[in-house]
Amino acid sequence: MNPVLRGVSLEIGSREYVSIVGASGSGKSTLLYLLGGLDRPTQVDAEGKAFDPPSRVYIHGADTQDLDDAALAALRNEQVGFVFQFHYLLKEFSAQENVALPMLKLGRLSRSGAMDRAAELLKQFQLGDKIRRPANRLSGGEQQRVAIARALANEPSVLLADEPTGNLDRKNSQRVVEIFAELSGKGQAIVMVTHDQALAQRAPRIITMEDGLILSDTSSGGGGGGDRETGRQGDRERMPVSYS
Repeated sequence: MNPVLRGVSLEIGSREYVSIVGASGSGKSTLLYLLGGLDRPTQVDAEGKAFDPPSRVYIHGADTQDLDDAALAALRNEQVGFVFQFHYLLKEFSAQENVALPMLKLGRLSRSGAMDRAAELLKQFQLGDKIRRPANRLSGGEQQRVAIARALANEPSVLLADEPTGNLDRKNSQRVVEIFAELSGKGQAIVMVTHDQALAQRAPRIITMEDGLILSDTSSGGGGGGDRETGRQGDRERMPVSYS
C-alpha cells in the first residue's frame, strides 16, 4: 500500500483563501476530501504499525477521529460547503429546492425559512428568475452557481472546491472566479483545488503538491482573503480545517 499523502501537516485559517495546485495524482484532491471529512486518514502504515504522531483532521476544532460516521456527516453539513467539478444537483428538483436541502437536513430553519434563504442566495448569484426552474433546465454555468449557493446554505466555516471551473466555458469560469473573490472579500474561508494557474493566482495563498508532498506554501499576492499567519499559528478553535 503506497501512501497518497506523506508527512503533510496543514492548517487553514478562518478567513483564508487558499488554492492547492499540482499535477494529476499529486494528492491534492485526496487532501481536500480529508479536510472536508469525506475521507478519513489511515492510522497505520503498510506493516500495520500505528503512525507516530497519529493522523488527525480537525474541522472547526473538532477531532474527526472521535466522531462516528453519523456525527461526522452532521459536522460536514453544518461546517463545510462543497463545490465539485460536476454540480451533482437533483435534476427533478428546482434550483430553490436544491439550495434548501442542506438547510432542511440541518433543521435550524423551518421549511419556509429555508426556502426563503435559498431564494435570497440564488438572487445574490443573479439567478432570481430561475428560482423555480428544474435543475435539468439550467445551463452548465447556472447549475454551478446553484451548487455554490447550496454549498453556502448553512453558512459553513469553510468552502471546499474541487476543480470548480473544470467543466465550464471561459465566460462561466470567469463568473465563478468573480464569485469566489467576492466571497473571500466578505471573509469566507475557501480552499480550492485547481489546474487553472490563472484561477490559482487569485488566491492569496498557494499550496503546491507533488507525489503526496507539499512542495511549497507561499503567498501569491492575490487579492482578498485573511491573514496567512492566522492559518498557520492561530488556535484550533479558529481553524475551519486542519490536517496532520
